Formats: sequence, C-alpha cells, structure tokens
Amino acid sequence: MQGDARPVARIPAPTIGGAALPLIAGAMAASGLDAPAAFAAVGLPAHLAFARDAALNSIPLSVFTALLQRAGTQLPAHPALWRCGREIVEPALRGLFPAGATCRSLGELITGVLSDLQQLQAGTSMRLDVEDGLCLVSYRIIDPSIWPRSRDAEFTLGFLHGIVTRCSGSLPPGTVTLAFEHERDSGADLAGESRSEPLHGQPTNLLAFPAALLEEPVPAGLRAPALLHGGQTMKNPEGNGGTSVAGDIVEAVYARLGQGPLDQSTIAADCGLSRRSLRRRLSLAGLSFRGVIEDARLSYALWALRETHLPVAEIAWRLGYDDQGAFARAFRRQAGISPSGARRELPKA
Repeated sequence: MQGDARPVARIPAPTIGGAALPLIAGAMAASGLDAPAAFAAVGLPAHLAFARDAALNSIPLSVFTALLQRAGTQLPAHPALWRCGREIVEPALRGLFPAGATCRSLGELITGVLSDLQQLQAGTSMRLDVEDGLCLVSYRIIDPSIWPRSRDAEFTLGFLHGIVTRCSGSLPPGTVTLAFEHERDSGADLAGESRSEPLHGQPTNLLAFPAALLEEPVPAGLRAPALLHGGQTMKNPEGNGGTSVAGDIVEAVYARLGQGPLDQSTIAADCGLSRRSLRRRLSLAGLSFRGVIEDARLSYALWALRETHLPVAEIAWRLGYDDQGAFARAFRRQAGISPSGARRELPKA
C-alpha cells in the first residue's frame, strides 16, 4: 500500500517456547476444554500437548494465540481461558519460572515472572509500574497483525490475577481493575470471575491493584523449588526468530505504539542506546527512524481501523499525531486511501 520504494521496517516474527504447551493442555482439560482438538485445529501435533520434550520446540506466537482463540470457541459463554490462566499458576511457577523458588514478596514474584515470561515469549511488551498508590501490570503482543488475540489476553491476565490472589487472599469487589485491548467479543462473565467489571477497547491489557499488596508474602507452596526441567529458566530457543541489527529498535517502536512518546530519545533509551548509535544501526539496515515510525504507525492504524470501533480521533491520539487531520494526511500518503475509506473496505481478520 506504500507509494515509495524505501525498505519497510518489519517487526521480527515472534515465537514462544514450547515448554508451556503441556501445562496449558493440562489447564485446558481442568477447565473443561478439549486440548487435543484445539491443538489439531491450528495444525499443532497432538503430542506437543503432552510431550516432556516440548521445551525443545518453539512455535510461532501467531499459532499460539490461534490455539487459545480456538480453545475459547468450545465454551464461548464461559470464561474458560481466564480459568486456564488461574489453573496454571502453581505448575507454571514450579516448572517454568524460577522466580517462584526464591521470591519472598508478591512484588518480587511478579517482577521475576514478567522477566522469565519475556524470555519464553518474544514480541511482547510486559511492564510493572507503580503510580499513585496503584500497581499497574500491563501485557500486550506488539505485532498488530497477530489478531484476534482476546483469549490470549484473558489467559495471561487470569494467570497474573491468580498470582495476586494466591498471595493476598480473597479481595473485596472492585479491588482489582481489568482492562483489555480487544472489544468485548464473548458472553463470558469475567466480571463475576474477577469481581470487577472489565474495561474493553483500551490501549493495552492491564491488571491494576493497590500497590500495598506488593508487600504481601509469597505462600510457601508458591516458593517451592522448580520441579520440572531441573529448575532452569525455560527460555524460548528461537527468541524472536532472528533479530536483525535493527530488529530490537523496530520492536521498541512497536512496543510504544499507543503507549507514549515515539521520539528518538525515548526509543533509544528503551534500547539502551544513544541517539547516535540508534541512527547508526538503522542506517546499517537501510532504514531511517522516520521510516520505522511511519511503518509502525501504518500497521497499527490498519489494525485499529479494521478490527475496532475506535474513533479516528482516538487512533490519531494513540499514534502521537497532533490532530486528526495530520493523521489522515499521513495515512492517505502511505495507504492511498482515507482512514474512513479504509475502515469501510478492509476485511476483518
């Protein structure tokens, strides 16, 4: 859809380590789902659901999200994937995430789990921030083309919610706030499960709770030494599929989409680089910072116009444009069509 011949900044194709697959298959079964059928539906060999050597495999993150999406269709009116996430807490902390063996507080545990999870699953933004007395744990797959992914978001926030409640005990209604990037697409009663009415159509998937809970002790059962795989971190053997010299910069830009500034200083800091080093790396790959930003913005805009009902003004704001008109002009220059025209013509995933 682009009218120029410059190189396009593409995000590296992300993968996820196969070590999680047997645990997820078990959680699916415990939640009333047919794991082998879900695996077969997305072309995954059934043995990966149960094989002890699954850690030797990696699968595309797009296939993993499709697996969870397909599993969710088996019980569309039930929060099955949320329950899967909660069901997997104990076995995952013992078999996948070494953080569970040493952390003494909830804050240490969540920080460690997010770090371990980042090693297992590439192409994903995970953050823990504390603002105004609230702990904000955010999670988002950064490639807009991996869609739909609503069940993955519910599974992951269910897992994180399970960690919080296992450390803090039962919480009063409204203590936890949930936000999802996808618009409501099922009849599942997540409000009843989480005791909080979720927000939908948000810039990221978010779990928020009082920061004071970060001091809660980790129960002894969650601090048991890792039982599987010798207690080693189950890293993704393929990472992000082979990051190019500029791949980490492109990923950093995509991670910021809809989240905050897209200026050189911010992205360079995210990558641990100086602005000069950032420009040098991009130049070696035949890219420019402006081109990377334009490509990422276009990718996000196409997703938002195709898959959401967000107003064009909201999309423009998320992408850091000064106003809706500036966004419309930039979009037409790259896509050859207006945002409203694209929304009418683009087929949903």
